Amino acid sequence: MSRIVKYVSILLCCLLTSACVGNISVRSEFEKSVKDYNRMLRWREIENAGLIFMDAEQREAFLTTAEKIRKRGITITDYRVLYSEFFPEKNAGNAAVEFDYYIMPSNRIKTLTYKQDWVYRNVSKKENSKDMVWKLKSGLPDFD
Repeated sequence: MSRIVKYVSILLCCLLTSACVGNISVRSEFEKSVKDYNRMLRWREIENAGLIFMDAEQREAFLTTAEKIRKRGITITDYRVLYSEFFPEKNAGNAAVEFDYYIMPSNRIKTLTYKQDWVYRNVSKKENSKDMVWKLKSGLPDFD
């Protein structure tokens, strides 16, 4: 009897450990996606950021806004991730990022906070596929 309890305990510990490792991996993917997306915005790769990270439902509106940003001459000089929250039970996350930017011909630096809603979603068309990636659900902020 004690042997069975011992084996069940070991099995239970292994299962719990593997579940935690999975959440850590998803969390690190989330943090990397947030940083990569905002880095791309900072370095004027807005269209590419939209194609890679934007949820398909919002992509067209995102690209339209990105074109307006490019035409207005908005330049992001710096960004800071203020916070990022990961919700494993919902396969979702939130982030708040602060941007420093200017609009030519002015050289005055402005700051805005961009709240981002992320979702961990299967991007494959196959039913049983586990091709999961982080996609952004919120559009670009208003740069004024």
